[in-house]
Amino acid sequence: MDRQESNEHIYLCPRCEVDTIHYIINRKHHLLGVVCSHCHTPSLVKREILTYHQLKWEDELRRILDNLDNPFDEN
Repeated sequence: MDRQESNEHIYLCPRCEVDTIHYIINRKHHLLGVVCSHCHTPSLVKREILTYHQLKWEDELRRILDNLDNPFDEN
């Protein structure tokens, strides 16, 4: 399933300040209603911001995993 279509996204919660899963509970045009899985705080987020944060988090995770495969590689 494409992450864009998923109801779960990694996002930085404005209340608890944790990068955690947020569940999409409502959609209206370019705004999404999300709820933090950690503190249950609801937020309104622009679709582009949520997608950007998710892609940034996935890229960081990919780099970490690549580094585990090549711990002595300096790139």
